[in-house]
Amino acid sequence: MLGANKDTHPAKHVSAHLLALIAQAPTAVEAWIHDIRAQELILNLQVTEAISKLDGDNLRILYRVALEKRLHKIASA
Repeated sequence: MLGANKDTHPAKHVSAHLLALIAQAPTAVEAWIHDIRAQELILNLQVTEAISKLDGDNLRILYRVALEKRLHKIASA
């Protein structure tokens, strides 16, 4: 992909930003919206073969854990 550093995938910054948005979402709805955007990113990366299925699955787990943690914090507040 264009613009990629030697060790960094171009989608890394978008992925990290979405993860931060999930972690800082003020409401459950916003957390879910950011999670959906993250799932769209993962699907797009897999369809274009920019990442493997295993990498996609690992990213899904990462986002799911972040979402569940945020939802728990929101519900506890």
